[in-house]
Amino acid sequence: MLMAEDESGMLGFTMSGESRDPDATDDVGEVRTMFAVPAAWGRGAGSALMTAALDDLRERGYSEATVWSFADNERANRFYERHGFTRDGSERAEEVWAGILEVRYRRRL
Repeated sequence: MLMAEDESGMLGFTMSGESRDPDATDDVGEVRTMFAVPAAWGRGAGSALMTAALDDLRERGYSEATVWSFADNERANRFYERHGFTRDGSERAEEVWAGILEVRYRRRL
């Protein structure tokens, strides 16, 4: 887990590691969590966290990264696309998230 903070407190956090997807190969890592408090939006904390997460995956030897996002979360999806991710066609709707459609994004490291 990586966390961003300033004098006001926590700005956000991210977690990354081995992909948990059943179709993943050994060279695929996953950005498992990406969160920024709304007060930090547009201030660079999310981008710094994403850069750090991707660097971490690269240092662990992964050559690709994936991240799951809710299909209708336009703000998050634009963020992932700005960081080089594109949808790879995989979708899921898990009960834990009330069956809300998720889409998987992927990029080369």
